[in-house]
Amino acid sequence: MIKFFRKIRQKMISENKFSKYLLYAIGEIILVVIGILIALQINNWNNERISNKRSIDYMESLVEDIKSDIIQYNDNIESYLTDINNNKRLFINEDFKILDADSILKLVNVFYMPNKTTKQTYEKIKNAGLAESLGTELTNNAINDYYNLEINYYETLLQWDKEYSIQYYNYWFYNNDFESSSIRDYDSNALPFIASELKRKNNLIKLIESTQGRNYLRGAIERHQHTLKRVKEIQSLRTTVKKQAVVILTWFTLLPNWKPQMVIT
Repeated sequence: MIKFFRKIRQKMISENKFSKYLLYAIGEIILVVIGILIALQINNWNNERISNKRSIDYMESLVEDIKSDIIQYNDNIESYLTDINNNKRLFINEDFKILDADSILKLVNVFYMPNKTTKQTYEKIKNAGLAESLGTELTNNAINDYYNLEINYYETLLQWDKEYSIQYYNYWFYNNDFESSSIRDYDSNALPFIASELKRKNNLIKLIESTQGRNYLRGAIERHQHTLKRVKEIQSLRTTVKKQAVVILTWFTLLPNWKPQMVIT
């Protein structure tokens, strides 16, 4: 094709048809420009397709992360409610005293909740520079607030609970008044105790009814109530984040050329 146009140019020059050659040259330039513009447009379309595909992948992964968080929050809520009720039972009435020592010890409960929130996808989104272009302004704010504010504060609460739970654990399990068993039902429970079952039970009740024991129980109740309140608040924001992510994912899937600013919120 290039040789063909070159021959035409050479023929016009040899025949001294300068005006025709000039028009031809202009036309050739226009064709080249049009070709470049078409190539750029195709390249832009391809880049947009790749970008949208990456956005879809991120959104799908983000929704899965949030689903995983939902499972953890629900488990935590159930665990905190159980712990609070068990600890309150030791305050409100004395019916726990009919239980054996190991059963009473399980009402004390000294375990803290591990952090299992999932932030891998969000970190990838931030590293890719997409944290402010995930979708609409509402979507961006919801997702960024969830991960940068609420999750960070939640992690702080878990760390706070962990530190106090360790102190709590040391009081109930490492003291000279009560020989404790494992509340995880390990084989060590089959090992003999120095004191009789009745004496172990009475010693544990004394710890529970002591001022220090009651302070530890009260502190655990308040700590778990506060954390439970925050978990429920995070759940509300998490629901908003998930809805927004699903909406954006739907638009990306249905309309390949869709841009976030096209959605009116």
